[in-house]
Amino acid sequence: MAPSRKPGPDPVAVALTRFLEDHAGCVGLRVAFSGGRDSTVLLHALARLGRGRAVVAMHVHHGLHPLADAQADHCRRFAAELGVRFEMREVRLTGRPEKGVEAAARRLRYEALSQGAGPGDCVLTAHHATDQAETFLLAALKGSGPAGLAAMPRLRPLGTGWLGRPLLRVPGDSIAAYARQHGLCWVDDPSNEDTRFDRNFIRREVLPVLAPRFPIARRLGAAADLQAEVLEVLDGLLDPLLGTLSGPVADSLDLDAMLAQPAVRRPWLLRRFIVRSGGSLPRRGPLLEFLRQLAEAGAEASPALHWDGLSLRTYRGVLYLLRPARQGTARSSANPIDWSDAASTLTLPDGRLLTARLLREAGIDVSAGIQIDFRRGGETLRTGGVRRALKTLMQERGIPPWRRAEIPLVRVNGELVAVLWEA
Repeated sequence: MAPSRKPGPDPVAVALTRFLEDHAGCVGLRVAFSGGRDSTVLLHALARLGRGRAVVAMHVHHGLHPLADAQADHCRRFAAELGVRFEMREVRLTGRPEKGVEAAARRLRYEALSQGAGPGDCVLTAHHATDQAETFLLAALKGSGPAGLAAMPRLRPLGTGWLGRPLLRVPGDSIAAYARQHGLCWVDDPSNEDTRFDRNFIRREVLPVLAPRFPIARRLGAAADLQAEVLEVLDGLLDPLLGTLSGPVADSLDLDAMLAQPAVRRPWLLRRFIVRSGGSLPRRGPLLEFLRQLAEAGAEASPALHWDGLSLRTYRGVLYLLRPARQGTARSSANPIDWSDAASTLTLPDGRLLTARLLREAGIDVSAGIQIDFRRGGETLRTGGVRRALKTLMQERGIPPWRRAEIPLVRVNGELVAVLWEA
């Protein structure tokens, strides 16, 4: 009689152990715990293999279906059985999300999971090889380039911490086998059956047709890995080139130098410029149209591109990436801010910090009664013995119109005496 074959190592345990060894700096582990099969397996395995690291089961209650409360209660009980700390965060979708319910719910979920996370914290999700194949296929059907086709990375920044997917190369069948072996119980989210959502349609209707003929998870996972390599090589080629196109301030480019690049290279340069500045990417169609307008616009034209609260705008030969306007700087109807003790610091409504050093560099007596104001229109400032319009001074310095209301003005006894240009 042939000897029975000893079972091999469990793929879930192997993948999780390797991830923890590779990322020893992640000391606080936050498991995105929906209560479904996959996240239940991840939390159970991590509770056994966490090796003394702080583990928190984090459940995001989105209220998208009637069983959401029961699902949250199940998660709380299961975490207690494992001796794992449990936290629940509630999020609510409002209005009609521009990019759809799926994308909006995902964004809110990650925001909730990352709240309060520090540099040593890592949010862990239970995405596995089949999920990666679905993501690749969805990206391909949307016409995505290498960034989309690279699908989900194993580790990426999330807030001040990290987002990790330790099971990304583990087959879905191995996840199911782990759940059976350990007799785990989970809850099925009814929204996962709704094929009106693209991912569910791919999972329920498309992959079952392809799977009997092709090893879907392995091949599409390999294709995603290749696209990630392409993206890494491309970024390595673009970064030195972007260094030669830098504008006069952070998050800016020399417009003429950028337009001197071959047309096929410009969208890739802009996309990399935006990513390096920490912004989300605009859709390819509007980006190409913006570049076309830039190339064809006359000297006086100023095309702009707006998306996700960000903007690309031009002024005097410089291309700027703009973030959401600072809150509290447009104070046209508000009173100036008293700086009663100019020897100390002053925090502006938008969070910027002014110091006495800035005042001294501007030649201001810090013992005087100082007020900080913002541009309202029509101001004049005495400079070089001549009183000149503040608008003209800002134009001469090449300050774009959208930044002018953010620059602090210094008043002494109500008179404008200085501008804190570098604040």
